[in-house]
Amino acid sequence: MMFFNIPFFLQAIIDILPGIPITLFVLLFSLAVALPLGFLLAVARNKKIRFFSRAAAVYVSFIRGTPMIVQIYIIYNSIPGILAAFFKQAGISVNVFDINPLLYALIVFSLNTIAILCEIFRSALYTVGAGQMEAAVTNGLSEAQAYRRIIIPQMMIAASANLCTASIELLKNTSLVFYMTVMDVMGIIKTSAALGYHYFEGYTLAFLVYLLLCYLVQWIFRAVEKRMKRKSGLSSDLPDREKSYA
Repeated sequence: MMFFNIPFFLQAIIDILPGIPITLFVLLFSLAVALPLGFLLAVARNKKIRFFSRAAAVYVSFIRGTPMIVQIYIIYNSIPGILAAFFKQAGISVNVFDINPLLYALIVFSLNTIAILCEIFRSALYTVGAGQMEAAVTNGLSEAQAYRRIIIPQMMIAASANLCTASIELLKNTSLVFYMTVMDVMGIIKTSAALGYHYFEGYTLAFLVYLLLCYLVQWIFRAVEKRMKRKSGLSSDLPDREKSYA
């Protein structure tokens, strides 16, 4: 095919290799931050803890109700200017514009993932009967021990399919970090393609790379869920759960 520049495509495969770890790092860091914080917000909302429940609801509504690209522009373009003006007024010599843009990407994606996982965990907690907590406390366990030993394992099985979907969506959304000048997979492809107007080849490569990464995430979640079900003795209903990944 004369219109498809094979040498550029092969070279682009090599060029994007440094961007893959950055894409995966944004994904894994966001999940690592959001898993505990999202769970705590979910518990606060379900238990209707005064102030925290309302604050969590407002936070989740704000994050889920605004496009991520808008949040990126607010955090990446506005906050540095506000901080620079504040430090200048306070007489503090700090150049906020030297901060690595990857830090802003991690903040944006962590905030979004916390809100998403909060709602996932809220719905998963409702699948665990309230009587299990009461029985655990009656048998001498503290609430923290009951959550760790009884509630969370069951909750994670119920939430696994939604966690997989959320992680895949997060992975695809990492392509937006290029708007913060972070050279991830999409950033490298866009820059390389623009130099020679090889957009068809570049975006074909992006399609294949993100497709493979999404399949990798799906495979990992499926393997983890199988392991959790074997440990909990629920392997008999595994085929039904696997359909939710399709």
